[in-house]
Amino acid sequence: MLLSVPAASAAAGPDLTISKGHGPSHFTPGMVAGELRVNVANSGGDPTSGRVTVTDVMPAGLTATAATGEGWTCSGTTTRTCTRSDALQAGESYPPIRIIVNVATGAAAEITNTATVAGGGDVDPSNNSASDTIPARDACPNGWSPEQTVSFAPPFRPGRPGGIDSGVTNPERADGCTLLDVIWNAEPFASHGGFVATVDRATDTFVAEGLLTPSQKDAIESAAGRSKVGTTRDHQIDNSCSNRIAFTFDDGTSSYRPKLLQVLRDKQVHADFFDNGFRVAANPQWARFQVREGHVELNHTYNHIHMDQVSEATNRAEVLENEHFLASIGAPLTFKGIRPPFGGSNAGVQRTLLEMGYTFFLNRIDASDWLPELSAAQIRDRIVSQLRPGVIIAMHDGPADTPAGAATVEAVGQIIDVARSQGYCFGVVDHNGQVVADRYVSSDEPIPPLVNPVPYHRLEFGTEDMLPDPWVFELGPLTLWATHSPETFTQGDVGDTLALTVTNQGDVPTDGETVTVRDPIPSGLTATAASGPGWTCTGTGTRTCTRTDVLPPHASYPPVTITVNVAESAPATITNSPTVAGHGGSWFGSDTDTIDVAQP
Repeated sequence: MLLSVPAASAAAGPDLTISKGHGPSHFTPGMVAGELRVNVANSGGDPTSGRVTVTDVMPAGLTATAATGEGWTCSGTTTRTCTRSDALQAGESYPPIRIIVNVATGAAAEITNTATVAGGGDVDPSNNSASDTIPARDACPNGWSPEQTVSFAPPFRPGRPGGIDSGVTNPERADGCTLLDVIWNAEPFASHGGFVATVDRATDTFVAEGLLTPSQKDAIESAAGRSKVGTTRDHQIDNSCSNRIAFTFDDGTSSYRPKLLQVLRDKQVHADFFDNGFRVAANPQWARFQVREGHVELNHTYNHIHMDQVSEATNRAEVLENEHFLASIGAPLTFKGIRPPFGGSNAGVQRTLLEMGYTFFLNRIDASDWLPELSAAQIRDRIVSQLRPGVIIAMHDGPADTPAGAATVEAVGQIIDVARSQGYCFGVVDHNGQVVADRYVSSDEPIPPLVNPVPYHRLEFGTEDMLPDPWVFELGPLTLWATHSPETFTQGDVGDTLALTVTNQGDVPTDGETVTVRDPIPSGLTATAASGPGWTCTGTGTRTCTRTDVLPPHASYPPVTITVNVAESAPATITNSPTVAGHGGSWFGSDTDTIDVAQP
């Protein structure tokens, strides 16, 4: 953001100023992933020179988990210190610093956070400190977001087409209750007239408190009058409570997505979908439909990579490729939100995502529903036992690398019923990483059927025969060829060899990310050494060899040679099954080499 400073009033020399903010509006005790924001501007008449340092001491009740900003270098724990040395021109601002914090369960009713800025040749230290008082008590926790517009039919969030939208931003009282909280907390409505009367009373109080103008009140009441709320056509489940939770589903879209969408429609619950482009591309009709139905579309990288195993450049490319692809097929991200696949999030990954303007969602609670052996009842009970207000439930309706999914979809309806019986209601996540209120109104469109086989990566659990038809493996450009020498091993042999050759079968070079060959040495063989030109090899029972140099198209790396001794009791046939992986694990290849073993 640029700050306009009249030249006549600008001080000679650079004059750094600092301002602070936070999101969401209230930090409730026990909340995860609140955000502190720090902005530095130059209101002086000249550019800064030299290092600029921002210092933010975490107050009691807040624990910082990450801090970053484009161009900033941040460090520290209790005190977060961020520095940079590039010149800030007069009248301009640096990119903001974002600090992600968790809130203690015993946090005070108000938390005051203070940050300071220094350096850069600043000539006026009087404006180098800023404080932000954060309410930590919310009379309407997990309620309607104050950043959306007041609407009474889909969408209830900005940016979605259609709906009865007043165009007025949802006002919020000092206690954390918004106008929509007050209105919807009065449901169920006996009639449309009763609903309109509720809106009239609520808007009157907000006008009296100076939170709405009379013209805004008129716009809201007009939208309420045009809505169908309270009519015989309005068959909504009461979704107002103070104990709101949200569903998220990773790895989509899978062949289980239509069944899940039907369950959610029947139960009137919106979900948050962290989808992968490589799977959406096979059946884009599902992502387009779920956006029109009001579900939240979010990012899970294009190829479902281990983000903590690849470079910053590859992470940025994967996130942007997925973002742009989803937009291109008519299912744009609801906001810049991402869950790193596999929970692969270290400090570097988090810094990159924050710099890209993303909110990252690490798992709050899950039931390991990617394990194909779990039943619906087991998944349900694991989730229900962990429920608490404001929680985000992490699930998969068909993981990218296991044959699970059917039990998850069955469990979802059961979880909804049990949660509602315990006083919970359902919402969605917002760009602050928190659960906010929502109301399901169906688009009434038919749920699209499967068209093309669903892509999978190699299976981490389960077997191919467990996958729901139709399916296909998407393995990437790397292939592996496993051979051995001599042609026949003999019991008691010393110094026989296994050879593993990696080839790029694609038409473009590999990306320079780590290529990993793993060989779990089979029973009957003992590895004594493993090496190959350019390879770094480690391990004993499983030999692991890596390299990062680029492999041209249709070329091969020098082979990995593993020297083995053959046990005197080795079986007549030994099967060696090595693998190769690259691009954060999303490229995968394997081979099977059958070795005949003779008696001496």
